[in-house]
Amino acid sequence: MHYESDMNRQDVKNIIQEELKGNPDLSNAHGVELDKCLIEPIRQTYLDSFNDNKKIELWTVLEETDDGDGYKIVFDYDDNIFGLGMKTNNDELVFIGYYGTFTETLRGM
Repeated sequence: MHYESDMNRQDVKNIIQEELKGNPDLSNAHGVELDKCLIEPIRQTYLDSFNDNKKIELWTVLEETDDGDGYKIVFDYDDNIFGLGMKTNNDELVFIGYYGTFTETLRGM
């Protein structure tokens, strides 16, 4: 793994940790247990549903369900914004919209 990817991964984790410090009551929003659903950020390819399914690279930071079939919170490192994604019936990842901060995105699920 490249050093730059490791730095980006840690940067993404730091952004989430800072937001969670300011929102201690957020742990059960939408029934999501953050301790279980937050994952180690992983860079994945999503189909952009707003741009003719063009492939985009986003950081997946939260998975609603253990099997990966629920919503996913993603982070666009270039634009510094969080959004939602999900897996299609064909096991492809699709980006479904930006929401803003991590906490705003969690509330938007």
